Amino acid sequence: MSQDNLNAIPTRAELAECNPDSFVLQVAPEQGIRVSLLEVRDGVPMNGHHECYSLMLALPKGVVLPSNLYRLYSPAGEQWVLLFTPVMPKADGRAVLEAVIHRALVVPAGVDA
Repeated sequence: MSQDNLNAIPTRAELAECNPDSFVLQVAPEQGIRVSLLEVRDGVPMNGHHECYSLMLALPKGVVLPSNLYRLYSPAGEQWVLLFTPVMPKADGRAVLEAVIHRALVVPAGVDA
């Protein structure tokens, strides 16, 4: 894997195109758990050249994880290393992790930013 792929950050569009129940969160070397993408929430970007959003993942019942860097695998095989932090659990008791994304927008060539 190239360094560019290792440091990639998902776009809102990439997340929206995925089956929400087909993500895998790597919790240890060679160990992952299936998680569900609950929602992608809008955030407040620092300016018009950035986007800000957060993604909420529901963990399987009985699994609780601390704040940490985790590798998230999409159903299509993309992978992203993101900082996840626990937030209020779901009403059904499942723990929820949130990652906040603040990234520069990619402007197509030939378009004024």
